[in-house]
Amino acid sequence: MNRKNEDTELDLLTPQEVCNLLGGITQKTLREWNINHRYKKTLSPIRFTHKVVRYERKNIIEFINKCKSNY
Repeated sequence: MNRKNEDTELDLLTPQEVCNLLGGITQKTLREWNINHRYKKTLSPIRFTHKVVRYERKNIIEFINKCKSNY
């Protein structure tokens, strides 16, 4: 029932989960989008180490909505 704590916690996704959420793209495509995509700032990963990378669910949903609005 403590809604405030739920809002402050980050809902982090692994790169594989993000790929599935984005329609089954490969991790190579995800890396490419992190470098060259028009909305790469929205996609922005959180890097804990060079091997441990996570993405916020709200950013992924916003990225999908921005991409849909253009096409």
